[in-house]
Amino acid sequence: MQVSQTQINQAQTQYQSMNLSSKNEMSSEMETIKQDLSLNARFVAYSFQSSEVSGSNASAQSALFDMAGNSQEIHNFLMGIENEGMMSLQDMGYEGKPILELNPSEAGALLEDGGFFSVENTASRGADFVIAGAGNDLDMFQAGREGIIKGFEEAEKMWGGKLPDIAYETQALTLEKIDATIQSLGGNVLNIAA
Repeated sequence: MQVSQTQINQAQTQYQSMNLSSKNEMSSEMETIKQDLSLNARFVAYSFQSSEVSGSNASAQSALFDMAGNSQEIHNFLMGIENEGMMSLQDMGYEGKPILELNPSEAGALLEDGGFFSVENTASRGADFVIAGAGNDLDMFQAGREGIIKGFEEAEKMWGGKLPDIAYETQALTLEKIDATIQSLGGNVLNIAA
């Protein structure tokens, strides 16, 4: 569809003849649309970040059960080498020996209660990330919660299917912590995984 010069001139004349109140209303509506678009972009970015945190934590836990990774990305991650576009062990706060250099006893200690990759500590890192990022915004909580679920799904794909039970225990506790905060803010938690 082509717009003629006459149509353009008519639209300009109409706009110029609008009273100031109508112009202000139109400007206000445009600002609201811009804010809505910006908010949607924040939700998408936040969901992606939550997914990355969740997937990295699940991958690290899984690696402690399966020390022989076939992927160069996984190998680099477990050695503490940063991969472009991926969260690293250091980003998660892990400052210990590279995972692939651990002996079985050291690896087990990281998974035990109180260890860096224990169910409680790993769930707390994921939930704390979502809670801090969402503030009191229930929509942001939903985006973060969805990101946690997506991160576990990505970790399953990366590790070829089912993860060790500890990863599912961690996911359940992470979601439980997030859901408790949503409920404390008066939100309603729906089972979005169903």
